[in-house]
Amino acid sequence: MRVAVTIEISNQLSEVLSVIERHLESTLLAVHLYGSAVDGGLKPY
Repeated sequence: MRVAVTIEISNQLSEVLSVIERHLESTLLAVHLYGSAVDGGLKPY
């Protein structure tokens, strides 16, 4: 399992989290990162 998150992915996650928080702030409890989106980018399968 890859533990370190690259700078590029970290920046993307921060931007996405900001949008999610802006729209769901009062009800958001957690964010779950899943699959290839976290480990090396989205894959076409």
